[in-house]
Amino acid sequence: MQTQRKISHDILLFMALCLLCEPLTASASPWVLWYDKPAEKWVEALPVGNGRMGAMDFGGVTHARYQVNEDTLWTGGPRSYAHPGAAKFLPKIRELLFAGKQAEAEQLAGEHFMSVPLGQMAYQPLGDVELEFPDHAKFTNYRRELDLDTATITTTYQVDGVTYTRQTFASYPERVIVIRLTCDKPKMLSFSAKLASPQTDLKFSAANE
Repeated sequence: MQTQRKISHDILLFMALCLLCEPLTASASPWVLWYDKPAEKWVEALPVGNGRMGAMDFGGVTHARYQVNEDTLWTGGPRSYAHPGAAKFLPKIRELLFAGKQAEAEQLAGEHFMSVPLGQMAYQPLGDVELEFPDHAKFTNYRRELDLDTATITTTYQVDGVTYTRQTFASYPERVIVIRLTCDKPKMLSFSAKLASPQTDLKFSAANE
C-alpha cells in the first residue's frame, strides 16, 4: 500500500506557531461548545479546517495533540474511475427511472455506468502535530471551546499564576491551519514540537516563508 503524495512547504504551514506573550480576548459568541477537560478520544476532540486540510484538537495540557488530514492523501496512485462506454447507457437509465422502474435502472447502472472499481481507495491520515509542555502538569481553571461563529478553538488554563492560551484556526485563502500560543507574562512560554506520521514514504519539507 503506497501513498503517492509529496507534502510541500505550503501544506506544512499548518505547523506555523504564533508565539506571543499577550492574552487573547474571550469569545462573546453565544454559539460556543465548551468543556472543562481535555479530550480522551478522537470523537471528543474539536475540529477545524479550511476545505483542503483538517485538524482535530484534543486540547491536552502537557501533551497537546493535533491530528491532521490533507485531502489528496490516499492509498495507491492516481487513476481514472471512468466506466468505458457508460455514456451510451445514460438515456436508457433515465427512461427506466422516468417509467418508475427503479430496480431495473439500478441494475443497468451497476453493470454499465458506475465507476470502475465502484469503491475508491482508502483515505489516509497525514499525521499528528504534537506539542510538549512538561512543566504544566499542575494546572487549574482549564477550559477548551469551539466558537461556531468564528470557527476558532481556544484552550486556556493556569500554571503557577500564569494564564496560558492556545488558539487554533484555519485560513482558506492562505491554505494554513495555525496554532497560536500565548501567555499573560513574558518569558514564560516554553515547549517542544514535532510532527509524527504513519506515512513513512512521504517526503516532508519545512516552510521557508
